[in-house]
Amino acid sequence: IASRSLALDDTIAIARQIAEALEAAHEAGIVHRDLKPANVKVRPDGTVKVLDFGLAKAMGTAEGAPGGSLANSPTLTTPAMTEAGMILGTAAYMSPEQARGRLVDRRADIWAFGCVLYEMLTGAGPFPGETVADSIGAILHREPDWSRLPPTTGTRVRELLRGCMAKDRRNRLHDIADARIELERAIAGDELAGAPSGVTQAPAARSPWWARAAAARA
Repeated sequence: IASRSLALDDTIAIARQIAEALEAAHEAGIVHRDLKPANVKVRPDGTVKVLDFGLAKAMGTAEGAPGGSLANSPTLTTPAMTEAGMILGTAAYMSPEQARGRLVDRRADIWAFGCVLYEMLTGAGPFPGETVADSIGAILHREPDWSRLPPTTGTRVRELLRGCMAKDRRNRLHDIADARIELERAIAGDELAGAPSGVTQAPAARSPWWARAAAARA
């Protein structure tokens, strides 16, 4: 996605596996705190891996938030980074509470998941900025440009994105498992049925996205 957006079906297939990985981490009591495209890898067989739990923190303990930079900014790795009041993460994907240096929980990962999903669909991050300060300012005070979403993005995914990126975490999706369920319903065929009027369903006979990618590389 560094150079282009992904097709809707490819996005949903990848996003479901990202949600599944976060769900496993959350069930084990771990918050990732630095989910971003650079930490998501796709194997040749289509298996998605969420990597780099270097900033991960056990739930229920004090957490700050690091000031990363933009999409590929470095993250803090000093012992002090677990103290409240620090900014931990990568700026373009950190939640409002992370940007303010407040304690975080699994809802920070859900925010970052929404950012990654938005970027897969549009080819651009939801909170762009020339500097770290610009990006954090956008996170705190502006909404993503929802008009950038492809016309084929159905109601289910649009509502999921808004639920993941609610600035007030009390109004944010509370469990990543709910995101996984919504995406599985979209994969089952409900998504295009809920797409904006005028959108027609694509032919069902289509090879898996990872097979198409492999063929393109051949």
